[in-house]
Amino acid sequence: MGAVATFQEVSTLMKAELKIRSQLYENGFVANYRFEDIIHKSDKMSKCIDIAKKYAQLDSTVLIFGDSGTGKEIFAQSIHNESKRKNSPFVAINCAALPENLLESELFGYSEGAFTGARKGGKAGLFELAHNGTIFLDEISEIPLSLQSKLLRVIQEKKVMRLGDDKLIPVNIRIICATNKDLLQEIKIGRFRKDLFYRINILSIYLPSLRERKEDIIPLAEYFLKNCSLKMKKCIIGFTEDAKKYLLSLEYQGNVRELEGIIERACAICDNKYIDIEDLIGYYENTEEYVDISKELTLEDQEKKLIIETLRETNGNLTVASKILGIHRTTLLRKIKKYKIERINS
Repeated sequence: MGAVATFQEVSTLMKAELKIRSQLYENGFVANYRFEDIIHKSDKMSKCIDIAKKYAQLDSTVLIFGDSGTGKEIFAQSIHNESKRKNSPFVAINCAALPENLLESELFGYSEGAFTGARKGGKAGLFELAHNGTIFLDEISEIPLSLQSKLLRVIQEKKVMRLGDDKLIPVNIRIICATNKDLLQEIKIGRFRKDLFYRINILSIYLPSLRERKEDIIPLAEYFLKNCSLKMKKCIIGFTEDAKKYLLSLEYQGNVRELEGIIERACAICDNKYIDIEDLIGYYENTEEYVDISKELTLEDQEKKLIIETLRETNGNLTVASKILGIHRTTLLRKIKKYKIERINS
């Protein structure tokens, strides 16, 4: 009987857990990513994952910093899903996306009659909604100074007070923050509180840019290609060697997000089984990163500038550069000599 009772208890727990997860999905408070979803080959990212897994077992505040597009929210979700809070809410907010007054009411909630138009019965803030789970504060550097003191109080006391109310509401939450700015510099210029920084910077992870982990570019590109091919119902199976060289030569100011955009566009216009350079280069035509040819320059000046920028973009690879420019390799060599362009070693 004991064994049956134990089985029934486990079954009941599993059903209760499933019900909770279903409710969280309905509210959108679920972390979808896990560490095994992070596509990588580099040692740098492997070390980041190892550190993040250790942090997941703790309850201290985490600060993830790195450039835009490096995957900070994916890491935040993975930490949550590896933690003891995985069956509780994961609530995310971009602190830069809302004006100060709206950000305050979203985070802390409000009581009935707190302001004109306030909902009857008031509204729970995101800290309350994240109770027993994790709240992810993206772009925390953008929180106004007036709200930073309230956030500090929540971290220290684990209690929140709704707007227009005088009652403190206990919350059991794990806070994960992210930023693409140098917070120490923000402190120096008076835009970020020093005491708040030391409260959120207990466990920190730096996510390297894509430029710092070139070994991950092709695996990520292949992953995005596979997804795009399925979505667009195409049969594109890979990249030519020249296309791979071109992808490895780019700077990726937008990091993984930029690479994903390049591959999606290339997949949309490619008519072959393999993506080639011609399918990739058009991505930058309408962005600031593409070569800006001024109308005031002579045709020869324009040509020289275009060759220099293309050589820089391809790290001096003449074969790849000539394909991008649409000219023969010997013609490119002749023009390099004509314009006295210094060679860039690939």
